Amino acid sequence: MVTNYKYNPADYINVMGLSNELSLFYELHNKYNNNRTRDKWFDLRKHCVDLFFTLKHRALEGAITQNTAWELREYMEELLND
Repeated sequence: MVTNYKYNPADYINVMGLSNELSLFYELHNKYNNNRTRDKWFDLRKHCVDLFFTLKHRALEGAITQNTAWELREYMEELLND
């Protein structure tokens, strides 16, 4: 099952690390949805910590707005809690 996601990693290709982090999050999210094991959940959750760290730093650097960082984080949390 492949999900259509709200935020496209290609839109953040010029933001250091964000496109790759977002792509990996979606990949891990799909793997978890296809096989809901504890290991897959922890892989996804661990990656979220990395992604949230990236969002925070890109916002502090001004590469993305605080609002964009907040929206992306909220969206990731929604996907995790789905």
